Amino acid sequence: MSRRPLHRILAGSLAGAALTLALAGVASCFSERSTTAASIDGNCVAPASAAGATLVFVKQFAYVPAEVHVKAGGRVVWVNCEADGTPHTATADDASFDSGVLSPPDAFIRAFPDAGSIPYHCDLHPFMKATIIVE
Repeated sequence: MSRRPLHRILAGSLAGAALTLALAGVASCFSERSTTAASIDGNCVAPASAAGATLVFVKQFAYVPAEVHVKAGGRVVWVNCEADGTPHTATADDASFDSGVLSPPDAFIRAFPDAGSIPYHCDLHPFMKATIIVE
């Protein structure tokens, strides 16, 4: 039977507790408007409160994926993951939603109650385009 020294057990427990507290802090500040998303080891991730939402990452001047399908009532969360700090928006072509300016690693979440196809773009970079299909 292998035994780990007490100092390694305590260090692992403290690291886990710190990560839990950091993620809880991110979740507590998330709202329907933009807010800061968690970024761990340089990887951009959605806020904990976006669980169950469809994720769209904004990186390298593109929405990834560029087309998402959600059920009516489903939520989409956009997370700006630009490594160089470039801000973006997620703005519906029909003006039904607008994230406002999202600087990395900000996030924006929106529910889509009605079926339909909703094209959107970045107001700051109009060549960036994508579509949400609500089924």
